Amino acid sequence: MPAKKHIRYFLEPETHVRNLEKSADDLKYAMDIVQGEIQLGERQGKRPRTQVLRWIDSAQSLRDESDRIKNEYEARRKHAFGYSWNFTFNYSISSAATKKLIDIDEIKRRTPQNDSIFSLLPPAGKELPLPPNIVGQNKYLDEIIGYIEQGTTGIIGICGMGGSGKTTLLKQINNIFSRAAETHDFDHVIYVEVGQQQNLSMVQRDIASQLGLTLGKDESPASRSASLYNFLKESKFLLLLDDLWGTLDLEKVGIPQGSRQIGPRNRQLMIITTRLQEICHCMTGHAQIILLERLELNEAWSLFEANAGARVSNNAQIRDYAESIVKRCGGLPLALKIVGKAMASKDSEHEWKHAVKLLEQSQFDKVPGAEVDLYSVLYISYDHLPDERTKQCFLLFLLRRGTISVVTRIIDLWMGHGLLDEDDDTRNSYLRGHSVVGCLKRACLLEEEPLREKYLRMHDCIRDLALWIVQTKQGGGPHKKWLLSDRQNLEKMGGPNDQDPKSSNSPHLLTLTLFSNSKVHKVPAGFFATAPSLTYLDLSYTGIQELPSDVGALVNLQCLNVHHTPICSLPIELQLLKKLRYLYLGFTGHLRTIPDGTISALSALKVLDMYGSGFSLTYARIDELERLTSLQFLGILRLPGHSLRSLEIRGIESLKRLHVSPVESLDGFQIAKTRAQQLERLGVVVMESLEEIMMGETNADPDWQFQSLVELLLVDLPNLKSIIWKGGVPSAFLPGLRELVIWRCHSIKTVTWIQQLPCLEEVYLLECRSLLELVSGDDENNMSPATTSFPRLRLLGLSDLENLQKISTAAIALPCLRRLLVYKCPSLEIQQSEILSGQYMPLVLGEHDWWEKLGWEDTLSSFFRQLPATFKGEFDEVHYAVLWR
Repeated sequence: MPAKKHIRYFLEPETHVRNLEKSADDLKYAMDIVQGEIQLGERQGKRPRTQVLRWIDSAQSLRDESDRIKNEYEARRKHAFGYSWNFTFNYSISSAATKKLIDIDEIKRRTPQNDSIFSLLPPAGKELPLPPNIVGQNKYLDEIIGYIEQGTTGIIGICGMGGSGKTTLLKQINNIFSRAAETHDFDHVIYVEVGQQQNLSMVQRDIASQLGLTLGKDESPASRSASLYNFLKESKFLLLLDDLWGTLDLEKVGIPQGSRQIGPRNRQLMIITTRLQEICHCMTGHAQIILLERLELNEAWSLFEANAGARVSNNAQIRDYAESIVKRCGGLPLALKIVGKAMASKDSEHEWKHAVKLLEQSQFDKVPGAEVDLYSVLYISYDHLPDERTKQCFLLFLLRRGTISVVTRIIDLWMGHGLLDEDDDTRNSYLRGHSVVGCLKRACLLEEEPLREKYLRMHDCIRDLALWIVQTKQGGGPHKKWLLSDRQNLEKMGGPNDQDPKSSNSPHLLTLTLFSNSKVHKVPAGFFATAPSLTYLDLSYTGIQELPSDVGALVNLQCLNVHHTPICSLPIELQLLKKLRYLYLGFTGHLRTIPDGTISALSALKVLDMYGSGFSLTYARIDELERLTSLQFLGILRLPGHSLRSLEIRGIESLKRLHVSPVESLDGFQIAKTRAQQLERLGVVVMESLEEIMMGETNADPDWQFQSLVELLLVDLPNLKSIIWKGGVPSAFLPGLRELVIWRCHSIKTVTWIQQLPCLEEVYLLECRSLLELVSGDDENNMSPATTSFPRLRLLGLSDLENLQKISTAAIALPCLRRLLVYKCPSLEIQQSEILSGQYMPLVLGEHDWWEKLGWEDTLSSFFRQLPATFKGEFDEVHYAVLWR
């Protein structure tokens, strides 16, 4: 056989070359598929493995060699009338083609498959939203990227006046290095907004959250610093600190510094933005400072036109006014953007002329410390808001401490001041509130907070504008409406009073907010008697444990908020508040005492939020609630005849079967169709005897469902064994459920029904001793396909489940899972394939011994974070640890 093979080398060179050509074409087809997958994956933020890139290089080299052999044969054949009679050449070319064919067949055998093309390294950072029109920043981007790649400095400072585009530039840098982390060799890209009220603890927690680290609930700042330092000291990171108003002690935060190596290999870098150059110099002696200059006139016009619309160029008369406004904006991007948006709907020449007149009459230069060029144009945006209500809503944002707030809390604030009450329907008030939010966002006076959903923020410059309006535009002398205290809190005033209302008589005080002031533990006795005009009182998130009896003197009070306080009791004098319309007692876990008759005496009450309160309602108290004829929203328990946002069914003794139904039944909680559709949160808690929960009714209206329900809590139900669905499946009853909490339900063995919830995003299972698996393939009611899919599940927290063995006995798909926490689940076994079904490997938080026992490949260790020794597995700890920001 060997002799025959060599003879064929002499006589059949074309056969060997054509065989090589065909195999090389097959290799090209395989390469095209792999490269196509890479291009598609890169658009989704995936990164190809290094081994795959090397395979492509090797395959390309073999194809080049194959083409060389083919071309060499074709050239000889062309000059020999279609055939080569040079047997030495024939042998050589046949031998080379055969050897190369073996190499190509071998590399084809190693063609990367879909599940092995991309790197499993965790994403370095999280991309942030950017404005659609960014002008004049490319030169700064190029300069900063150059410094980063050279590694010649440990810190880069971006300086410029308010509104010059510092935050936008920093976000662009974040997105560039978050997307291309492998190229730029950073393990972590961390973006933190510091702000005027610098808070060391919040900075540490923001950094830890983005690193996937869990800090102990009661850890000291020094302990948190050590945790961050030990994690980061061997890491390659880019830390982005936005909006510094003072120097930040990096050692106290926990940022490695002394070992930072200056040079091209330096991969521990920090970029800060600030209005003050001296902050950059104070932070480190190696700072490279970038000064943001004002936009050139042509750049400024381009940005203004992009926000105001094409009419500014097409209409000659309007263009003259527009050019005047652009010049007054002084090349500041924020001013150009906001004023452009404000003028976008103005078609008349008179409206543009009025805007220019406002600028000419501006007295912003009289404001101490004001950035005149910026403030002189921002007022236009406020002045062009559609009505006085929207303007007042904008100003009231100042009553929230800091520049960030939850949307629903802001709407509650506006409602409490009577700005949304055009009728008696509170649901309409909430709709109007969302409409105002949209209007203020379109005017760029409020914006979405980049790292947290459902939060609003106010740019520092806009906050300063609002403060100026309060100080100078709300009237003086006897008409003064606001008082600015030295502690940067605002108290809305109804008359003249320049003293601090907390230390003297305040007869004209209308609004007092001490929101989130942890230093406040009590209200001085007698103070409320000096503030009879008070209509809005916010003591939420303070340390107040009781209200003094003189609260009864607040006869004009319409809103009282003690949400999230350690308050233990309410005084009987509260029943004197006949004008009280909004009472917020949510998450007051220590509240035990409310005197009989107090609630029913509040005849004007429209909203009562007691969700998460420690106060237990008896049937007698339910009768009190039912006498509140104006009540529209209740957060705690069923109330026939009233709308519900939160329903908590708590502490009913000797009840074995709970039936939540649209029709009246024994042991049933009747909820009418319209009220079931309005409910957002449902809790069944603290019922020791309860064994079964039944949802629905066989012959009920098929449209009866909890279509607005987003949160379901089953807590302290030790004998609960099952949930039964009558007249429909879970997806019909709970079509929009996003969060499920099951805690201390020791008789539940599986929660197979959750696989039928299409919108489920967060699941928390804690202290359920009998739980064996989340989803059972043996469940007789399980109608799902062979592969269990949770298409939207992002966060999964499992704590203290001593008998939990599997997530599912069937194949499982978790394409969106981002964080998985496992604590004290010693029997739980998870296969890599169970949580690698998405485009990213989720971050796994747990105990080191459990992780080691899984035996996963070492390449996945970068996705694991060990829980701290102080971690106890309580719900608030688990919830905070897995929250994805």
